[in-house]
Amino acid sequence: MPSTQTRRKRRFGQYIQGLRERKGVTAEYVAERLRKRASQISKVENGYYLCAYAELTTMLGLYDAKEEEIAEAVSLWDDAKLDPVRIEHSSAVPTRFRVFLRTEADATSVRELQHACVPGLLQTEAYARALEQSSPWLTTPDWQASGFVSAKMARQKLLDGPRALDMRAVVDVGVIRRVVGGVEVMTEQLRRLLELGQRDNIHLQVIDYDAGAYGCMSGPLIIFGFDGSDQDSVYLEYPGGGQWVEDATDTGKFAAIFEAASTRALSAVESAALIRAQVDLLEAR
Repeated sequence: MPSTQTRRKRRFGQYIQGLRERKGVTAEYVAERLRKRASQISKVENGYYLCAYAELTTMLGLYDAKEEEIAEAVSLWDDAKLDPVRIEHSSAVPTRFRVFLRTEADATSVRELQHACVPGLLQTEAYARALEQSSPWLTTPDWQASGFVSAKMARQKLLDGPRALDMRAVVDVGVIRRVVGGVEVMTEQLRRLLELGQRDNIHLQVIDYDAGAYGCMSGPLIIFGFDGSDQDSVYLEYPGGGQWVEDATDTGKFAAIFEAASTRALSAVESAALIRAQVDLLEAR
């Protein structure tokens, strides 16, 4: 399998490493019995490489793993074997955004607070293109030619399937009222939101004007959650880029900001009614 580190492979590797260290044997000792290099054992334990099942059973035997430990190791191996959704992107995409794409693909949940536009995972292609065309000064020709909008559409597969991303989105009512790309484009976008809001893994709320001020009105807030013990990662987006926040104390503060905004927002049912009313207004034009 490709030597790409993922959280699932890292959790498996850390568990196997713990069993090896408890047994008191070196990576070189294990490598010799498996006819591997010690560096390959290191790659397994650090989450860059997933060993074959036969190699796993051999290691568990060497480590005198108990029955429940064997079951846990096999379960973690099965999880690690599942490839994350692969999102294709050009090398023209900035490095920091490539990190964003990898994190998004590896996450199991996302909470997004947006004050200016529809969250990327919920956008229609026409809406996304209208946004891109509105800010030509912030995207290079290479970025535009790389199929940035197409990549954004491909990312939406993360919301599908048995391992679909669990998404909670809170958007300002201005996002619903602002006619991006014209009446036809915006109507299609709002109908898409109504459709997505019916899914079990998507919870959409709107903050109405009457709610007053709320946290992070100066910019979008995105919080990624992961399986296991990995802590949340926060992405603060700004024009032309963004900043990662991974300190546990700080991520907790941003999580509190999101939850407070969600509390001030309309319920999912009320939000759907507001969006439906806006569709009616646009269609009446």
